[in-house]
Order: sequence, then C-alpha cells, then structure tokens
Amino acid sequence: MKKTLNEENFQINSTREKLAANASWMGIIINGALAFFKLVISFITGSMAILADGIDTTTDIITSILTLIASKISSKPADDSHPFGHERAETIVTKVLSLVIIYAGFQVLIGAIQSIITHSFSIYRPYLVLWISLISIFTKYFLYKYKFSVGNKIRNSSIVADALNMRNDILTSLSVLIGIIFYLTLNIMWVDSLVAIIVSAFIFRVGIKMFLETSDEFMGSSKELGEIYYNTLEAVEKVSKANNPHKIRVRKAGYVYFVELHIEVEEEMSVKEANETASQVEKELKKINPYIKDVMIHVEPLGNNEEEEFGFDKNSIKRIFDK
Repeated sequence: MKKTLNEENFQINSTREKLAANASWMGIIINGALAFFKLVISFITGSMAILADGIDTTTDIITSILTLIASKISSKPADDSHPFGHERAETIVTKVLSLVIIYAGFQVLIGAIQSIITHSFSIYRPYLVLWISLISIFTKYFLYKYKFSVGNKIRNSSIVADALNMRNDILTSLSVLIGIIFYLTLNIMWVDSLVAIIVSAFIFRVGIKMFLETSDEFMGSSKELGEIYYNTLEAVEKVSKANNPHKIRVRKAGYVYFVELHIEVEEEMSVKEANETASQVEKELKKINPYIKDVMIHVEPLGNNEEEEFGFDKNSIKRIFDK
C-alpha cells in the first residue's frame, strides 16, 4: 500500500529523532570518558595543552546534550503557537553551541597566556599526555566520521556542526601530541603553552564559523539552497498546465524547507482547474524532495507582466547557482 505524504513525513521525523539521539548519546559517553581522563591527567602533569584539550572536550559533552534536546524539540509537529513547526530549534541550538565554543576558546587562550607570563612550563609524567593525545586522535576521528555521516543523512545542522567540531578536535589533539613530542625530545619547555594558544585558535575558528552560518539561516540567505530552487523548476516542468515559475523563494528551518512561488496558467482556466494545477506542482515538489515541508503557490494568467521586486526565476537561478 502506497504511503501518504503525511505518513512519509512521520517516518522521516521518527528516523531522524532516533538517529540523532544515537549520535548524541555516542558523543556524550565517549567525550565524557575522554574529558575525565584529560582533566585528571592535566592535574597530574600540569600540562596546559592537555588542560585546554580537556576543556574543549568538555564543551563537546555540552554540545551533544544540546543537540539531543534540539532533535527532540524539532521533531514535534506544528501547533497553534508554532504554525511553521519546531525545526528551527536546531538552528537556535547551533547558535548557542557556537557561543559555548567561542567562550571555551577564550578560556583556553587566557590560561595559556598566564602560563607563559608566570613561566609555568614544567610537566610531570609527560608520557601520560602523549598516550591520552594518541587515544583522543583516534577516538575523535571515529566520532567525526560517524556524526558527519548521520548529520548529512538526516540533514541535521546541529549534528553536522558537532561533527565538524570533532574534526577540529583531531587537530587539537594532534597539536598536543606534536607539542609533547617536542617537549620530550628537544626539551623545549614553553612549547606546551604555545600549543595551548594554537588550540584556542582552532576553537575560535570553529565557533565563529558556526555563528556566521546560523546567522545566514536566520536572515534567509540563499546560500546552499540551489538544490531546492532547481527542485522547484523541475516540479513545475512536470506539470504541463503550469508555466513560467517565478518569484521563487526558499526558506530553511532546521532540516526542512518552505517554498513560495508564482506560476502562470491559461487565462480561460477555471479557478478549480488552477487550484488543481497548483496542487499538482506542490505534490511533485514534495515527491522530488521530501524535506520540503510546505509550498505556497500564487497563480497568475499566462503572459502576466508585472515588476518583480523579489524572488528568483529560471534565468536568475541559473545565473546565481551555476557559478
């Protein structure tokens, strides 16, 4: 028996919530263990670099918890208070994550600078730092691949952002590893604090990038929406009675999209036929891309000529997104 669009959307939401929860819990458990050992080793050894890495990993636990909460909220259906649904919760959480990461980077930077000023360079039992760095590199790589795959599969921006943070953590732990090797082999005492400063730069970079990307989404930027615009053109082409799609606008909310467009139909067409044509375009569009949640279509007579103040047509879509 063929599933309706509502049944397909329910299945998508259920699958998303389950996969997102699994990814979040995986991050919480693994990062929780890593953060504990890194912080303990930092207190034993006095290493600023591994302390910075430990603080960074602690923020990863927070991001996984926030991602889990966001996935729960975004899976709720639309209601009277939120007629467009709850999907944008993921964008809000990603924005919060960016601020948490930026703050963590600032704390790491301050600690490293203080270490240099006070000449606190001694590291006790440096081999502990070496081993926890190696373990962290392999563990973070696994988390990065896993979360990036899940995030892209379910189009969850907060999980993708968390995965990119895991990739950044690989560089962080690699920097700590290189620093401790220099410390052990060349006896360069200040390299540990220098590595901590480099780590803070990595953290800042990821946080700022996430902040800017979510700002684009809140402002309705057309970046990375080319696929949806082309989906819209394709849907109109499949409906013979629909012509000249224009004033096309796409808005992203979490993992779903809202599409608005104008189409033209024969002037003699009845209101009922015009409505059926618009409904066919909507069905085709949702069939092409199930992540399109809602479509608003305005119908005009064929050959209608008016100034377009906003939105895209076929020519402008090709000009902008074929670059």
